[in-house]
This record gives sequence, C-alpha cells and structure tokens, in this order.
Amino acid sequence: MPIIAQLQYDSLQRVYEKQQFYPNGKLEVALLANVTKYFGEYTDQHIGFSGGIMTRYMLPFLPEIGLGARIGSGWINYERRYKARFGPDFQRQFPEKDFPNAMNSSIMRNSWFTGFEPAFYLNIFPRSSVNYYIFVGYSVILYGAQDIEDDPINNSGNRVHYPDYRDANTVDYHWIGGIGFDVFLSRRLAIGAQTSFRHIQTDLLDGYGQIDGFGRPTNPDKIVETGIKLSYYIFEQADTDGDGISDDDEIKFGTNPYKADTDGDGISDYDEISLYKSNPLKTDTDGDGMSDYDEIIVYHTNPSLTDTDGDGISDIDESLIYKTNPRLADSDGDGIADKEEIQRGANPMNADTDGDDVPDGQDICPLIAGIPTYNGCPPPPPKNDTTIILIRDTLREFHRDTFFVYQNNPSLPKNEITIPRGQSFTVYGIKFKSGSSVIEPDSYPILDTVALWLHQNSKIITEVRGHTDSVGNAVSNMALSNNRAVSVIDYLVGKGIDRSRLSPAGFGESMPIGDNGTPEGRMLNRRIEFYVKNK
Repeated sequence: MPIIAQLQYDSLQRVYEKQQFYPNGKLEVALLANVTKYFGEYTDQHIGFSGGIMTRYMLPFLPEIGLGARIGSGWINYERRYKARFGPDFQRQFPEKDFPNAMNSSIMRNSWFTGFEPAFYLNIFPRSSVNYYIFVGYSVILYGAQDIEDDPINNSGNRVHYPDYRDANTVDYHWIGGIGFDVFLSRRLAIGAQTSFRHIQTDLLDGYGQIDGFGRPTNPDKIVETGIKLSYYIFEQADTDGDGISDDDEIKFGTNPYKADTDGDGISDYDEISLYKSNPLKTDTDGDGMSDYDEIIVYHTNPSLTDTDGDGISDIDESLIYKTNPRLADSDGDGIADKEEIQRGANPMNADTDGDDVPDGQDICPLIAGIPTYNGCPPPPPKNDTTIILIRDTLREFHRDTFFVYQNNPSLPKNEITIPRGQSFTVYGIKFKSGSSVIEPDSYPILDTVALWLHQNSKIITEVRGHTDSVGNAVSNMALSNNRAVSVIDYLVGKGIDRSRLSPAGFGESMPIGDNGTPEGRMLNRRIEFYVKNK
C-alpha cells in the first residue's frame, strides 16, 4: 500500500473510534432555565426562578478547553423572620415602631438579580456525544432586595432604615463555579443540565445585613442555580460539502471535501465515519460483494464484516442465495446453525424441513418424513431375510454418498452391499407430490445415491417397483404406482444409468407391508423398491 494511502487508512481507523456527535470546534448558543435556592440569614425551603443565555466555543485544536459567557436574570424567594441569634441587631433595621409584627411573624419577600459572567470551561469528554464539564468564572450582578426597594426615603434622600445604603451597593462582584453535562441529539442540537454556585460578597441580597462589632457583614449571601439547558451549535470549521466533516479533516482522511459522499455509495462521508464505521473511500468496505448501502440500509448487516452473524456463511450468500437471515446464525431457530443445515441439505428457513413435526434439531432424518418414536426417521419394515433398508446418514454431517445400511445387522459396513438375485431393497424417503408422479426435490439426493450404487455395480439389472397406500381408488393407485416407478427411472437415466438396466412395475396397494389403518403403516406402504433381476 502506498505510504500516503496507508496514512489515510490509519487516520480513518482513528476516526472510527470517535463517537457519533461531539462539540469540539463549534460555537454553542444555549438557553438556560433554572430554579434558584438562596442561602443566608433567612435560609428556608422556598425557591425562585431564573433564566438566561450562554455561549461557549470549543477549541478545535484543544477540545478539552472551552471559553464562554453567561447572561441571566431571576429572583430568589425567602421569608423575612426574626431568629433568636439575631438578637437586638434585628431591630436596627426593623424597629418595632415601624415593623410592629416583625419580631413574631414572618413575611414573604424576594430579591431580583441580573448577572453577567465570562467563564472558563473544562470538558471532561470532549469527543463524546455525552460531554461532562466543569466551569469557573467571574460574575458581575445587579440586585435589589424587596425590603430595601420598598423602604421610605427621608428628607436627606437616604432610605430610612438603610442610612448607609447607596445606589453603588446594588452591584456585586464575585466568583461563580459549576458543573454540567450535554447530550447531543444531532450534530447541532443538544440538551443538558447545569448547576452553578455564587459566593456573593454582599450581605444585603436578602435585605438584612447583620454586622459584627466592627461593622462588617457576618453572613454573606449565596445563590445556587440548577436547571436545564438547550443548546444549538451555529459555527464550526469550514465544511464546503456540508457533510459534517471539516475540509481539514477530509484532507486528512483522504475524502473529497467538495463531495459529501466520496465513494458514491449513497451514504455520506460523515455517516460512514461517525455512525456506521465503514470506509468512505470504498463502496464495499468488507469486500464481500455487497455495497455498504445495501448492508446498512437494505439488510442491516455490518459493512465492516463479511459474515455479520459469524455462522460461516457470508452476508451476500445468506441474503441473495440462501435467503437466510445474515444477522442470525440460526435463522429458523431450530438449534442447528444455517451452515450445518445447508450442508445437510435441510432448509435453514424451516425449522421442520420434512414436515414430520420433529424439529430439524432433533430429527436424525431431517429430509425424510418420519415419526417422533424413531427421532424423525421412518419406522423400519418387519424384519425378514430378504429386506435391506437404505437410508441417508444424516446423524452428523451431510454427504451425498454416505448411507447407513441395515440387514438384520446395523453394523454392516457402508457401501459394501451384496444383494443376491431375486431379492429387493426399499429406499425410504423418495417422496412425490400428493396424488402425482412428480418427484419432490427433497428426494433428489437420495436418488443420486441410488444412481451412484448402480454406477458402482454396472452388472445389476433391476426392476423399479412402485407401491401406494390404500387411500383412493385401487385402479388409480395401480396406475399411479407404475407412473412413479417410471419417474424414478427417468431420473436415474438422467444421471447416466442405461435405461436397458431398469424396468418399471406398479403394484398399487396390493402388497402392503404396514397397517393401512395407521399413519405409520401408510407411510411404510408408500415406497419405491429396487428388485435385483441379474448381477
């Protein structure tokens, strides 16, 4: 790989580690809505409200740092009431002659404030869609306490009960700090919460300034504001194609800063890098033959993995060839992985391929209709010296040329069969459409093995015998059994067997080997036999 391309690829790998949305390199404008809690001489359970706006710029080269400011206005609520610890100082501001009930009753009061504070922000997770931060700033507020503003003015122009109070006292300077977090809903929109603490220097925010023996305030007031924040980001680095990636980053990643979808696969560069972790320079990131668009939008598979569910079958084969679910290793939920079902010849989208009510995961013969008593296999016919049963080996793995053979001795070696002249064997599992001589496709692998046996034993001449159960008319069943035998011969001839070695015979319902009064018996009676005429 060329050095430049390698660098671009490495850069893309690093970008894939980023979260969906993040604030660095953007200017934030936010609305604030808070509840206020006052702490001072009259501290109680009452709350007030405040609101405002804030702005913050996240440095693109150092996103851990943000610079901003807040402007807000609101009020605090409290009850003015006498407390024993105030002592006689309380009457200094609220003398009994002017406030006759002040000593034994409380009255609701409020104070307003308007503040401006530049602030320094430290972002804890600046490259995450959830960003926690702390901030510290210096605040200037204008404030007014209801008791002060309502106080009468004497002939000297001073307030009667606040003789030392001047208009300049309505301004306070103090530090402010706080914590908050933002959750990005989109590239430009976020919601969050914020809490701030004001350590105010004045003791007159609540209209009562208790002083010590030296005339100094003894209990400066404080305000805590807590609320929600709605943010919108209105500026970021130059992004010519408007795909959400700055031109500088596009040059670094190797994408086209003038084209929102560099590889033209229908997914923007930003979505490929930040959302789907696919390669914006390739229409098929994992090289499995399916475009990233098809994997993400159509089939919902992982564009970076050729086999999303890890079942050994590629996403494209599952989606387009086998029609299985590429996100599930076992599409039909029968306990057998799709790959194993396909290898065995079973249907990975049907939990019971042969329709015998025994799930494939428990069915030893998943392609041959059987009964639960025999783990999904057909019941064996009555034992005798001339019957050999040939069935597919579906116990472990699907091989088209592997079978179990039983002749009173289940341990008889595979593919080592001696069938004397004048004897026949029955191959179970050859199925036809109901009332028809059309062979079901599930029977093809079984007939393929019969063809292999005839190829390996070229001197055998056999009569293909068809049998039916007793359902229907006896005359029709005789013709049906013969036609089915002819269909089997036609299939074997198509596999290269000389037709002169095969002859059909139909016996209808005349030679049952099972009880036609039971489903199991009728299943045994519907069969194809191969009668050896010569070796």
